[in-house]
Amino acid sequence: MKAAFFYGPNKIKIKNINIDNASNDSLTLKVLSCSVCSYDVRTYRNGSFKVKPPIVLGHEICAETTNEFKGKNFKVKSQERVSIYPVIPCLHCWHCNQKKYNLCSNLKEIGSTVNGGYAEYISIPRTLFEIGGIVPVLDNVTNEEASLIEPLACCINGINQIKSIDFDSIVILGDGPIGLMQLMMLKRNFPSTQVMVVGKINHRLEMARKLGADKVYDVNNNSNFEPISNLFLELKDKQAPNLIIVSNNNANSLGVACKLANKNGKIIIFSGLNNPKGESQDIKEIPSIDANFIHYNQISVMGSFSSNPENLRMAMELVNSGEIKIKNLITNAFELYRLEDAIKNSESFQGLKSIINKF
Repeated sequence: MKAAFFYGPNKIKIKNINIDNASNDSLTLKVLSCSVCSYDVRTYRNGSFKVKPPIVLGHEICAETTNEFKGKNFKVKSQERVSIYPVIPCLHCWHCNQKKYNLCSNLKEIGSTVNGGYAEYISIPRTLFEIGGIVPVLDNVTNEEASLIEPLACCINGINQIKSIDFDSIVILGDGPIGLMQLMMLKRNFPSTQVMVVGKINHRLEMARKLGADKVYDVNNNSNFEPISNLFLELKDKQAPNLIIVSNNNANSLGVACKLANKNGKIIIFSGLNNPKGESQDIKEIPSIDANFIHYNQISVMGSFSSNPENLRMAMELVNSGEIKIKNLITNAFELYRLEDAIKNSESFQGLKSIINKF
């Protein structure tokens, strides 16, 4: 089979390798579609503490079963389309016992610590089948849409943390595919709440308007997400708590979120943050924030990482029913040998989601 191996920053090579044979511990699936995540882009440019090359990246995957599989808790038919949960839990730690697999203390991830979806075939641990991490693709969902089920599930996981709270206003800092998915989910869960999107790409902000954003703010490519003084004024002195979601990897965004937050406000850090100096994708310290501001204004800062299998199932149902429309987010499709072009396309903000769907 053909597989695209990441050998280090700015270096990907397509190789022909033997397909892993199915065993008692793993099963082989045929990849139908794998979408490019911003994590893949950052890893391609800078590497990642999670990744030890050479490895196949890609974790937003739609695949097809090659045989009928049966296990203790699962059964799938041959040639059945599935979306794949990319977290491989140990099933022994406290978090796994609570079924919080994304928080596993011994976490492995498809496309980071084991080979991912930028290949013709992928080997999937039987563990994922047993925990319900292989989700059948429903009839109204295309292969390309099915590879976006995983990022949509991540959005659902984040919003589930705050869905029982009433908000006066919500701000999304980021106009990329994740920010737009969050916009759709927030308008679904908080239909009467004003949701605003702050971004820097005109065509993405226009998409935000079409998807229901009450207001959009263009930060004009300013790296500090300034000036957005009008937004500060609009949110000033509101009595109800508001929500700020950091959905971009600019480390300065956390400081902007703190400026925007009203008393008793909530901040969700959804994205991994880049080093402010641009030296590496991974930072060891959180950018400086005013602890007294957090304390005296009773601000809650929380993180959101990955998802759980039930989030994937919900995402699949929402897309299949048409309640959440992710089709318009897919703007570019590439063959596997053009993976680097797909990554550069995403990096330069051309369109929205780039997909590898020909192998």
